[in-house]
Amino acid sequence: MSGAGSAAMIYLQNNVFDEALERLRMIFDGHDDVIVSMSGGKDSTVLFRMALMVAQERGRLPLKVFWLDQEAEWQATVDYMQHIMELPEVTPYWYQIPFEFTNTLSPEKNFISVWNPEDKAIWIHPQHPLSIKENPSSENRFHELVNVLPSYCTDSENCAVLVGMRMTESLNRRVAITQHEARYKGVTWCKKKVGRCQVFWPIYDFTNDDIWTAIAKNHWAYNRVYDLQYQWGLAKEAMRVSALIHETAWHSIEMLQEFEPDTYNKFIRRVSGVGTFAHTFDSGDIIPRQLPFAFRSWQEYRDYLLANIVKPEYHELFRNRWKNQTGDEWYRVHVKEIVLNDIDGTNNANARSRFRIREKAPTYRKRDAAQFEQYMGSKK
Repeated sequence: MSGAGSAAMIYLQNNVFDEALERLRMIFDGHDDVIVSMSGGKDSTVLFRMALMVAQERGRLPLKVFWLDQEAEWQATVDYMQHIMELPEVTPYWYQIPFEFTNTLSPEKNFISVWNPEDKAIWIHPQHPLSIKENPSSENRFHELVNVLPSYCTDSENCAVLVGMRMTESLNRRVAITQHEARYKGVTWCKKKVGRCQVFWPIYDFTNDDIWTAIAKNHWAYNRVYDLQYQWGLAKEAMRVSALIHETAWHSIEMLQEFEPDTYNKFIRRVSGVGTFAHTFDSGDIIPRQLPFAFRSWQEYRDYLLANIVKPEYHELFRNRWKNQTGDEWYRVHVKEIVLNDIDGTNNANARSRFRIREKAPTYRKRDAAQFEQYMGSKK
C-alpha cells in the first residue's frame, strides 16, 4: 500500500513487509543515528525486529532501543522488555524515572508519582540495573517525556526515531498520519523534525493481520499479555498492551486481576481508587449507556458529575475544553471524561478527530477518488 498523504489506500504489487523494509533502509541511509521507541506491544515488536534486520544489513549494530517504563505495567510487559533490552544487538535506553502520571482511577488523587523514591517499598515492580533512573530533562509528564527523551539518547543532530504507529488502529492515528504535507524527502509518514530527532512511522500501513503474520512467520518473541487476552475472548482488534493507569486502559483492570493477581495486589496498594474502580467495572456501570432516570438531559447529568466528582480546581480546565462542544453526542463524551478522570483530555481529542473525519468524509472521498484516478492514469 502507498499514498500516506491520502485517506485512501492505493494497493501496489509489493507487500507491506517489503515496503516497510525499503522505508527503513531509506531512514538508515539518511540518518547518522536511529532509535526504536518501544512500548512492549505487538506493533513496536514488529518494527524493532525489522529495524534490527536493516541495522544488521547496513552494519549499524547495536541498535538503540528506547522505553519509558511507567511502573504501572503488566509484569509480562516488564519481562518481555527486559528480554529485549538484554539482547546483545541492543543498546538499551530503559528509563525508570520519576514523573507525574494522570490517575484515571480516582477523582480524589488525580496524579501518581511513578518511581517516586519515597514510595519504593510499594513500587509495582523494581527498578532494573540496566535502567536510567534520573530524568535528564525538565519535563515531568508522560507525553512530553516520550517526545523529548530520545534526544538524550543521541549526540547526533541527524537522528531518526522509529515509532510503530499504524493507520488502522484508530481514526485519531489515521488523521495524524494522513492529513498533512510531506515532511521528509516526499513522504508523509513522519513528524516534522524538532531539535535533533525526527519521528518516523515505517509500518503505518500494516493491518492487524499483517502484524501477526510477520510475528508468526518469523517466529519472533512477543508480549504474552496477548495470549491472555486471546484466552479472555478479546477480538484481535481490541487487544492492547499499555500502562494500567492512563485514560484509555481502564478496561484492563478486570483482566489484570485474573491474569496477574500478584501484580493486581501490588497495583491496589500503589494506586488510589483501583479497588473501587474494579468493583464498579464488574457492575457494568462505569460508562452509562442510558441517561440515568433522575436527569432530564445528558447536559444536566454532565454538569452534576462535574460538580460532584471533579475537584473544583479542575472545573475551569474541563469547561474550557468543552467550549463549542454541544449536543448529546458531545455531552456523553464529557461524561466519559469525568468518569475516567481524564484531566489530560485524551478522550476528548479522540472524539474531535472522530467527528472531524465524519464531517469531512464526503470531501475526503472526492479527493481520494481524484487521486486514485490520477494514480491509475499514471500506471497506464
